[in-house]
Amino acid sequence: MKLKFLFLLSFVILSCSKKSNELEAQDLSVNTFPQKWSLYKMTGSIQYSERTGDDLPYQEYYIFYRDKSFTKIRISDSNERSAVGFFEIQSNADGVAYLLNYSEESDLVDNCSNDKKEYLYLDDQAITLISSWQACDGPGLFYEQISIK
Repeated sequence: MKLKFLFLLSFVILSCSKKSNELEAQDLSVNTFPQKWSLYKMTGSIQYSERTGDDLPYQEYYIFYRDKSFTKIRISDSNERSAVGFFEIQSNADGVAYLLNYSEESDLVDNCSNDKKEYLYLDDQAITLISSWQACDGPGLFYEQISIK
């Protein structure tokens, strides 16, 4: 019986250490670049309206680079469009946010002011990047960080 318990205990310990190594290998951090944030959820102005996965009207992601440049890519109906610019990371009592300044006007800029700036902020757990567009009746856009291969 003790032998079975020791075997089970060593199996659990080895399994946990393997998962820990896998998480470290991905290194998904807001301080590590490049970063890729992919749209995984969209909400509308109607309460409880939510779209995810294949139900999204388009696929979209941001890539943030160490030199403070970024690329935003949107794929819709097999059509891929992109926009580029520079970003700054702002930290304050409310948390961490990304202020994006696009190099030129584009319909890919999601904001309330129709200028070349976009504001994204991290949720309290720093897991989800959220567009501020929903503050002015735009959709809620939620991005998850994924590893770049």
